[in-house]
Amino acid sequence: MVNVRILHNGAVSFEGVEAPLFHILQQITTAADLSDPDVESRFFPMPAEESDEVCQDWKAYIQPELYAGFQASREAVDADLRRGKKKDDGTASFVIPPPHMDHWLSALNQARLGLAEMHHFTEKDMGRAPGDPDDPREYALIQLNVYSTMQEWLIGTLD
Repeated sequence: MVNVRILHNGAVSFEGVEAPLFHILQQITTAADLSDPDVESRFFPMPAEESDEVCQDWKAYIQPELYAGFQASREAVDADLRRGKKKDDGTASFVIPPPHMDHWLSALNQARLGLAEMHHFTEKDMGRAPGDPDDPREYALIQLNVYSTMQEWLIGTLD
């Protein structure tokens, strides 16, 4: 069972994270494949009904800043997970420092949206229990559910 504590400095500590769950968390940073055209268009939509010049300016000036922000969030999450410790019993622990909370929320959202786009999940898919974890689409649904639950929980701790 995962033990979650808010530390005196506001950091959130996760202990007793089972290996399969820790593995899913480690995939947050790679779940949103920005090279996938569906994911790219979801994260970097062109301004609606604008001139070619406006679209080119958006792509040249706005998109790189968005990309850099997304990348910074994934790097912060990756660093927190790499600092985690694996225990002799096979579980892991890690800490989310207060300055990284927004990065975690962003990276979790990126992962959820990316998985939904890559696998073309519908509301019906999202409302059902995942099936066989050996099926890549079902595994992606498991990831999406874990990321959604963690995102909701982290938002709840900020309130």
